[in-house]
Amino acid sequence: MRVDRLLSMLLIIAQRGKVTGQELAEHFEVSLRTIYRDIDKLGEAGVPIAALGGPGGGYYLMENYQVSNLFLSEGEAATFLAVANSLDVLFGKNPHFNDMVLKFEHERRRPSADAWSINLSHFSMEDELRSSLQLMNQALEQSRLLVFDYMNRRMDVEERIVEPVQIAFSGGHWHLNGYCRIRDDYRRFKLVRIRQLRLGGHYEKRWETAEAVQRLLDAGYYRSSIKVTLQFSARIGGQLAEHVPKESITRTEEGHFIVTDYFPYEEGLLKFIIGFGKDCTVVDPPQVRHAVQQYIYEMWLSYHG
Repeated sequence: MRVDRLLSMLLIIAQRGKVTGQELAEHFEVSLRTIYRDIDKLGEAGVPIAALGGPGGGYYLMENYQVSNLFLSEGEAATFLAVANSLDVLFGKNPHFNDMVLKFEHERRRPSADAWSINLSHFSMEDELRSSLQLMNQALEQSRLLVFDYMNRRMDVEERIVEPVQIAFSGGHWHLNGYCRIRDDYRRFKLVRIRQLRLGGHYEKRWETAEAVQRLLDAGYYRSSIKVTLQFSARIGGQLAEHVPKESITRTEEGHFIVTDYFPYEEGLLKFIIGFGKDCTVVDPPQVRHAVQQYIYEMWLSYHG
């Protein structure tokens, strides 16, 4: 998730009073799926955002909700503004972000701003992460390669040489998007899996913009994903919008909820399904249903083997 989009989205909702997901998607030129994820992240940060369905509906900030740190503390705000003004590459060089920073500075000087508050402390960075982000930003500014050891899901470690394109925050994790010279393609790397990060030589930047690379990575996501249909019990239905896009949810005459969406076909999908316990059943495809059954059986063996 881009920090500029998240904070700008918050300002837009606050200023307009009510905004639809489609309006936000068009404004930021991203998919509805991305907007849903951003809204979820704002909710996790403690922002009192509610949704109203039907004609005239949309996202809005709940009335009379008092939180004490909508914009961070004075010290944190000063740090944020310093970073925002100096690390253009990290937050993206665009007038929209500059306007957002100006509004941010203005709100800090208004007495009414004290009535707004979100606790963004979980965005704080540990020293190691901060050091990595600073090094990545340096590579972006100076057109330097990044060299590091990368650990995959199987715990295998391999050296990567990457032409950095963008630093992004998505799904609760920091990512490096860039062109991997080892794989000869664009890749997304989780910072938590990066080891021994260091600067390499200079390189000539490719023509693709950060937005174009993001689209390529998203396209790769769908190519590696599988269409899955899940059935949820009635009692879990109210929570589904917290986990999947709302447009993927339908309700049956019997009161069950059906979710049809694309998911990466990996162990994470099985854990996601099993996490709902008996309230979630795989309807389709058969191979996912069988994989869940096998996973549950192996779990049973680990306790009764």
